[in-house]
Amino acid sequence: MDLKLRKKNILITGGAKGVGRGIALALASEGANIALHYQTSETEAIETARLIEENGVKVVLVTGDLASLEDVQNMRTKINRDLGTVDGIVNNAGYAQFKSFFDYQPREWQRELDVCLNGVLHLAYTFVPDMIANNSGKFINIVGDSARTGDRNLIVSAAARSGAISFLKSLAQDVGSSGIQCNTVSLGLIDQGQSFHEATLAKIIKQYPLKRLGKVDDITGCILFLLSSTSDWITGQVLPVNGGHSMV
Repeated sequence: MDLKLRKKNILITGGAKGVGRGIALALASEGANIALHYQTSETEAIETARLIEENGVKVVLVTGDLASLEDVQNMRTKINRDLGTVDGIVNNAGYAQFKSFFDYQPREWQRELDVCLNGVLHLAYTFVPDMIANNSGKFINIVGDSARTGDRNLIVSAAARSGAISFLKSLAQDVGSSGIQCNTVSLGLIDQGQSFHEATLAKIIKQYPLKRLGKVDDITGCILFLLSSTSDWITGQVLPVNGGHSMV
């Protein structure tokens, strides 16, 4: 099936490794040009860019802190100059601290709010006007399932990402008449090479009806679908990709 992604310009944040790298390579294999964002993982980002180029598409590396509106606007300047206006965004960047709320120091939670919520606002404020001008565009935000179900050890990032879900639903209503779709992909635990104690891993897997953690390849298909023309009548939705962990 032709997903009609050839020569589309797609910005992927947090794209240097793991899920972001998998999405970038899947899109490149469909002929999309990639604006690959990273913040600190420069070595991995350069390697990912090399792999993308092997597909015969264009790639532009951009760095910046999504919590900074100025950084995001500078990203747009470079992308527009070196690649062209963005047709789609996949926001895979995030930041979370794994601990109880009462283990935080005052204001220690601000970074999670700034990246996981304000970062989404900054991306939309900066890039969506170009989509409106082009009367076409796709905005996909990736969150963890804790944004929908809560998690006592991811309490702040879950709250911030829940806010981002609400924001994208409202944005979908605001820009739908301009041919733009805004959707969220909510993930269960993805195996990205983490080191788990055997007993801990077994306990985690028991929570999944499919009895395994997710793989990067489990995610790329739904991202390709949401960026493709076959999803043009889907907007304001939350798509769970979680092995059945949460069916709510």
